[in-house]
Amino acid sequence: MEEEEEKGELKHFLLIPHGIRLYSEKLNCSNIDAYDATSIVFKDIVKWVMVDFDINEFSFVGLTLNAMQVRKDEELTPIIEVESTVYEDPDFIEFLRENGIRVTFHWNFSKLPKYYVRAMKNLERLTENCDKKKLNILIGYGLGKKSLFFRIRKKLFRDLFSSDPPNLIVSTAGKSINTFFEKIPKSTRTIVVDTLFPELSKSDFEGYFKYYFS
Repeated sequence: MEEEEEKGELKHFLLIPHGIRLYSEKLNCSNIDAYDATSIVFKDIVKWVMVDFDINEFSFVGLTLNAMQVRKDEELTPIIEVESTVYEDPDFIEFLRENGIRVTFHWNFSKLPKYYVRAMKNLERLTENCDKKKLNILIGYGLGKKSLFFRIRKKLFRDLFSSDPPNLIVSTAGKSINTFFEKIPKSTRTIVVDTLFPELSKSDFEGYFKYYFS
């Protein structure tokens, strides 16, 4: 683990998931099988973070603009289908409503098919009256140094986190957090782990949060 900056009260947690392709290579399975496994892990993580560890706000980085623009349709379409299925899962929706978790999707939806956008908007509508906790799902944010990606990543803290920046950011698969954000507030601590996103467990998050408070 790599730690930076000073710690404070942990109210807002941000996860940057990497390593799904590496996971498919490691298990010698297809990308779609890896994303199927990841969809289950995602729902588990929401429960662990927001219910078991009682974090008030959880932000999760979904498909980046880079992924939507450079991946081939035969790889991207199954990913989008899996993710939209998660958003429409009745058990997941019931879980969110029972625990007062409001879901909000943020930013660039221009590259997404209509059925995916409908699933997102419907999930937002079904949880709009939930007022205990917030789940932010970030779609279409940029990576890299190309001008468009650079402008988009500059918007992340300005648009979403200017008034309530995350207290802790974890990036998986050994990926640097600095490639995703232009600037990280001094009050935000960061951890980079080698664990691949689909292999995250509840004990991993327990370790991250204990490390944060140590």
